[in-house]
Amino acid sequence: MRRTLFCLTVAAALLLSACTMPLSFGEGEPTAAPEPSTSAEPSSEPQTTAAPAATPQAEPGLPYDEIRTIEEYDATPSTPSEGYFTMSQNGLWGLMRADGTEVLPCRSAAPVSRCGAEDHWIWFPEERMEWEEFDALSAELTEAGDGSLCPGHGGLGDMFFYDLDSPGRDTTAVDLSALRWYRMGTPGDVMEMDDTLWGEYGDILPVYSAYEEGEEGDPKFPGDPVPDDTGALYWYICKDGSAFYVPGAQQVCWFFYEELAPVQIGDKWGYVDRSGNQTTEVKYEATWGSMGEYANPEDPAAPKYAACLQNGYAAVCRGGQWGLLDSKGTEVIPCEHLGVAWEGTTLWIKSEDGWHKTELPA
Repeated sequence: MRRTLFCLTVAAALLLSACTMPLSFGEGEPTAAPEPSTSAEPSSEPQTTAAPAATPQAEPGLPYDEIRTIEEYDATPSTPSEGYFTMSQNGLWGLMRADGTEVLPCRSAAPVSRCGAEDHWIWFPEERMEWEEFDALSAELTEAGDGSLCPGHGGLGDMFFYDLDSPGRDTTAVDLSALRWYRMGTPGDVMEMDDTLWGEYGDILPVYSAYEEGEEGDPKFPGDPVPDDTGALYWYICKDGSAFYVPGAQQVCWFFYEELAPVQIGDKWGYVDRSGNQTTEVKYEATWGSMGEYANPEDPAAPKYAACLQNGYAAVCRGGQWGLLDSKGTEVIPCEHLGVAWEGTTLWIKSEDGWHKTELPA
């Protein structure tokens, strides 16, 4: 079970600041490597199947504009949470349990996210809220078994990178000894890989190549990603010492123990298997997380990632229409719905009269 260790610092005004194969790394790096097993095009077009035989329920559905996976700030890239969703209505966001029970009303300007050190929800209403009311609401959540509200503080989070300054690194191939773990939010330092982390995050890790930065005598930290010859910024390294990448990947997300993971190329996303083979076309849109004011001041709530698979499925969106992808890259629910939400336990599908809880396809 992976850890949840990251909390974001919140301003006093209660505004949230978001909080196998060698690669070519450039000069001094390997100049020859086996050709990747991936290609720019998938080997076959993913097929779709008929939508589940679920008729709309008689009663109106949940009235939300959007239901989105919770972004958990315990690592970079962020990880998806299970058991809850964040939902929006009239541009404001709240929190609900996976079964549809409202936990926090839609009053936050940003999608509700989670920092896991104390099981805290990052939710701050757009209108002013006194600390006494905030604390009372947090206590109500705790009493109901729904965690508590994040008051705003520093925290921890895990990041993995390939250290181009690693002493004695083999520059002719990927060298597992150069894998580094950086604990964000601490005065710590760049650390050698802790083998227990493979168990928490899975045996394939999203990483980027970087040089160490930091003034002499100060803690070191990884610099900006160093792209490879294809312009890829992120790639995957495996516990067995192998590695793979997708040409041009601007972001890669977690496998954990699933069969596929989402990879961003340009402004779209596709899914690759555990050998790096492209399983779907690069045609999907981001569906969860939020860009934040720094990355997208015009639309801070814009989603940041395509969905990681959770218990074998991922909600996907293309052309503004939603569906459900399985572990083979098949749209078992075609992208022809107003909305689909899945966090690993409960499936919601949006119809004209709202969101309805639906069974997974047989």
